Amino acid sequence: MIIAEDIKKMLRVLEAENDHKLSGKAKDRKFLRSDVKWRATIRCEQGHACLHEEEREVSGVIRDISANGARIDVNGLFFEKNNLMLTITEMGALRCDLVWRRGNKIGVQFSEDPQYVLDCLRKIIPEIDQTVS
Repeated sequence: MIIAEDIKKMLRVLEAENDHKLSGKAKDRKFLRSDVKWRATIRCEQGHACLHEEEREVSGVIRDISANGARIDVNGLFFEKNNLMLTITEMGALRCDLVWRRGNKIGVQFSEDPQYVLDCLRKIIPEIDQTVS
C-alpha cells in the first residue's frame, strides 16, 4: 500500500534524525556536539576529484557541530566525499570530508585541527568547551 510505504519513509527519516545521538559511534566521540541551526554551503572544488569535473556547491543547514565534525541537512543530493570546503556564516570556511550520507542529511569530519575548530566555536558557543569524558 502507498500509505504504508509513506509511513516507512517517514520512520526512516526520524531514525536518521536521531541516529547521530543514538548510534554506537556517538559514545566514542572525543567532543560533545552542540545543536545549532546555522546556514552553510559545502563545495567540492575543481581539481579535487569532483564527480562532476567542475566546482559543485550545495547549501544547507548545520544541525549540530563539534570540534571535529558536523551534521548538515543539504538542499539537494551531494555525492562528493573528499577535499570539501564547508563555509559557515558564523565561522568562515573549514576543510572537511564526508563520512556518511542518508538522503539529504550528511555528516562531515573536519580536516582542521580540532583545537583550532574548538577555539573558533568558543567565540560563538562558550559552553562547547566540554569534552566527552
